[in-house]
Amino acid sequence: MAQQQKQVSVTFALDGDRVTKLRNSFPEFDDIQGVATSIAKLMTGEFIDLLAGEKRYLSISHQYVEWLQQLYEAVLPDEEYTYERLYNEFNFPPGTAQYLARVLRDRQNSALHQRAKSKLHDKLSEQMQEYDALPENDKPTAKQRSIKLSTREHNLLQMAVDRLVKRDELIEYPRVTSRSRQFVVIVYDVDYVHKVLPEIEEL
Repeated sequence: MAQQQKQVSVTFALDGDRVTKLRNSFPEFDDIQGVATSIAKLMTGEFIDLLAGEKRYLSISHQYVEWLQQLYEAVLPDEEYTYERLYNEFNFPPGTAQYLARVLRDRQNSALHQRAKSKLHDKLSEQMQEYDALPENDKPTAKQRSIKLSTREHNLLQMAVDRLVKRDELIEYPRVTSRSRQFVVIVYDVDYVHKVLPEIEEL
């Protein structure tokens, strides 16, 4: 049996042309070196597994799907798979980008749903704990809380409130104060959290 080797550190340099291409693919990142390092780690692992006979892809489409899933998990963990990103930044042909986005979203939805549900529950629980720790005299003026949620987290919160409204519970929908493509800032009454948390767990 081969002896287990210690970890190996690898240093490499990218030429200017490839750095430019990488920046074009990830324009929102200032730390392009970090992106390059993450990709290098992924690709090194892929080639070693290939040479060791541990990984074989059924088709080029299967390879694209697997590579992109790993790339998103390493570099874009909170981003949805979209045709726009695959076509505009990653330069896949229109038909291929559409197909890959559909397959990847099918894979992603379950994992992202569970992650967003957990994060939403933790965020609201943390704010409730902060509120409970306040002096009693400060609580009446601190019931209105503001929180920044991802779009998916906000959608889940809306769904949880929907469940309560359908049961004729006395509750109001959170008020949106700002919104972007990825994030929503809301204001809500802290008294609702006790009602909402159990509903989030059931989603």
